[in-house]
Amino acid sequence: MEHRLKRLLTPPFIILAAFVLWFWEWLWGPLEHFMAMIGRWPMLRLVEARISSAPRYLALVCFVIPGAVLLPFKVIGLYFIAHGAAFLGIGTFLAAKVVGTALVARIFSLTKPQLMEITWFARAYAAVARFRNYVFAALHQHPVYQRTRTTLLALRQRLKGVRRGLFSHSMRRWRAVYRLSRRRGRLTCI
Repeated sequence: MEHRLKRLLTPPFIILAAFVLWFWEWLWGPLEHFMAMIGRWPMLRLVEARISSAPRYLALVCFVIPGAVLLPFKVIGLYFIAHGAAFLGIGTFLAAKVVGTALVARIFSLTKPQLMEITWFARAYAAVARFRNYVFAALHQHPVYQRTRTTLLALRQRLKGVRRGLFSHSMRRWRAVYRLSRRRGRLTCI
């Protein structure tokens, strides 16, 4: 009985873990890059300079603040889900999750040297990194994960092709409007 239950429940949890790891692997880097681009704005550049030069415990506070600030939005998302507004709740929760991940990724990259000076944080970070690597390695070996990852990669490639197709279609339409406006001597789309 226990073996059947484990066999029944393992694939859904592996698929869920695959989606979580997919989010972690594929969105952490781009979100961090996006936040670095936003960080080049003059006012935010000053804020980032202050955060990156903050003492270690102030850096820890800066690292914890985004999670604490966005926690109510996640709770509101769960509230919406519980009261029948599933799409609004999921949207709120995912938006808070993406914004939180972006902020945490950027603040962590700014404050990592100071945070690693805190002994318990460095130990906790090393333990989480070891655990994450262990879970990644175990998950990458599982056949359900491999099939899910292959499906996600195929979906990503298909979406990239659609996006590329939409871009080229838009460019062709824009060139046609531009040529027509040149012939008529004015911009036709206004």
